[in-house]
Amino acid sequence: MRSRVSSVGVELGDEVKTDQELASLESDALENQLATAEANLLSARIRLQQIQEGASTAELAAADKAVVSAQAALDTATNDLDDLLEGASDAEMAVAEEMVRSAESALLAAQDNLRKLREGASDAELAAAQANVAIAEANLTSAKGLQTSAMAGVQSAEAVLQNAVNTYCNTHDHLFDICDDLADDFSIPLSNHQINELNDSIRPEEEPDPALAAATGALIEANSLYRNALTARSDAQAAVDAAESALASAQEALDTLEEGADPEDIATAESAVTAAEQALKAAELQLDDLREGASDSAIAAAQGAVNTAQANLTSAIEAKNDLLAGADQEDIDLQTQQVQIAELAVKQARENLEDAKLIAPFDGTVAAINIDTGDLVTSATPAITLLTPDALEVELTLGETDLPSIKVGQTGIIIFDAIQEKAYHLTVTSVGLAPSVEQGVVTYLATAQLEDLESEADVRPAPGMSGAAVIVTEEKPDALAVPNRAIRRQGQSYTVEVLVDGEVITRVVLTGISDTENTEIVSGLEIGDLVVLPGSASSEGTVEETDEEAEELPGGIR
Repeated sequence: MRSRVSSVGVELGDEVKTDQELASLESDALENQLATAEANLLSARIRLQQIQEGASTAELAAADKAVVSAQAALDTATNDLDDLLEGASDAEMAVAEEMVRSAESALLAAQDNLRKLREGASDAELAAAQANVAIAEANLTSAKGLQTSAMAGVQSAEAVLQNAVNTYCNTHDHLFDICDDLADDFSIPLSNHQINELNDSIRPEEEPDPALAAATGALIEANSLYRNALTARSDAQAAVDAAESALASAQEALDTLEEGADPEDIATAESAVTAAEQALKAAELQLDDLREGASDSAIAAAQGAVNTAQANLTSAIEAKNDLLAGADQEDIDLQTQQVQIAELAVKQARENLEDAKLIAPFDGTVAAINIDTGDLVTSATPAITLLTPDALEVELTLGETDLPSIKVGQTGIIIFDAIQEKAYHLTVTSVGLAPSVEQGVVTYLATAQLEDLESEADVRPAPGMSGAAVIVTEEKPDALAVPNRAIRRQGQSYTVEVLVDGEVITRVVLTGISDTENTEIVSGLEIGDLVVLPGSASSEGTVEETDEEAEELPGGIR
């Protein structure tokens, strides 16, 4: 996450104290995050309280309403599917055929009317127009007859259904819920839900009373006949409307022939022909659809609607049951976890807001400022560097041959190139094992802590200074030692030249520990032997006993 620096409160070289503010970031976004986290926590706690207290009256009422709505949707979808599966009835087919005939007559009338308007009417055309009016009147009379028959069918079916209801409700062991619904307000036809209940009540495995089974079957059949009668009545009304429209068109055509035509009349007649053609096409398509029955895709879609409605009803019932049952321990535990998560989010948001201020972790001196007001920074940005007055760390570079002998806790000294007059004591604090290779040379990194720094000294080491360090890896007091350049290698042995009675002789020696200047001689030499150093035949050196505790630069790693 990137943030913008709001202020920097220190300068290079400033002495700062622990907990002093050094810099700050813009905190508007962080404050908004905290406010959001606190709001989420409040919401989670309220939800937990609601779960623990159970459903309210309003929630139960809403659940009841959802169940009723889902049931109504299922009834509608089931009715639509049943209509598709049952196909068209004879009455529906008759009405559709009559609508096609009426549309054909209307089209012929509109075409004749247009032709007559354009050509002018003859006696024969007038007679034909009059005949069309008569035909349209006959068709209307026929349609009205079908309508009267359909209305009578509805009345008859309603009476049959009423009788079936009365018979059923007077039968022993009938479903009281259905009869109670019908007692005060006789609502027909019965819904699919009620029909399903009736069917379930006379399943063979239940061994229903024969009289009840017969009454129930008669009620279901009467309800189906009544629904079909309602459909036939609706279709008959549509046929009457079409026949009346055809008659009006035929009469208008006759009137037009008798009156003669003007351009406006011809345009109107042309529009009437177009409308009649469209009406005929629609009537033919409707008749074809009734003859062919519902397509597989339409049935599949209707079945899918039923399945969806059933699933919604099941879900609504389960939701209502859950409210009535109240929350179980698992729900309470889950919401409790949500509250805990929200509390952690608030805690993190507060910490992020607190982290918008850079606070000094210890007393120190400002050594570097890498940010400025307005800069965009991340958590990885080294903003400000502080130096501790009495704790300076040194990075040591070790050769691969030196690494095995260097251990944490070993001591030594370092002389900085810029401070030649003073040697500083140090202690090894870490030894790295990751190698660094440059131009074929392998080195390792170690760190050491400077000891006994004088805070009031005039000259102190500063970051970035380089120097030479020596680490004491082993100490041996009273060791017999010679300069390193006095030792030569011959095969597997080491030799030293000594001067005996004016003659230079070579002695094989056994070496011990060494530093950068001297090497211990374990055997082969004695104290007082004169050692000949290479490079000068006249150079001589006396072998002496050395003490590593003497005030001289100790051997070890530089």
